Amino acid sequence: MTNLDERPSPVLCAPADRGPVLELLEPRDVPLGGVRAMRVRRTLPHRDLPMVGARCFVDEIGPQRVDMRVLPHPHTGLQTVTWP
Repeated sequence: MTNLDERPSPVLCAPADRGPVLELLEPRDVPLGGVRAMRVRRTLPHRDLPMVGARCFVDEIGPQRVDMRVLPHPHTGLQTVTWP
């Protein structure tokens, strides 16, 4: 909430009481390139981890034979990093 006082009093924030937390995020199946395209198991973005941006993806891609065609995208200038 925004404090609209002209001279607000300083407020000290207490440190968080918990340390690192281990969370297991379950991936979901996602078709890339349309319904008949390559299937991936996507872990990020995830609804339980909203702080990760929309352009950060963690996908698991298995061996599969697909005829995938990627249509022109409206977003350009992005770089892709792939770890096999």
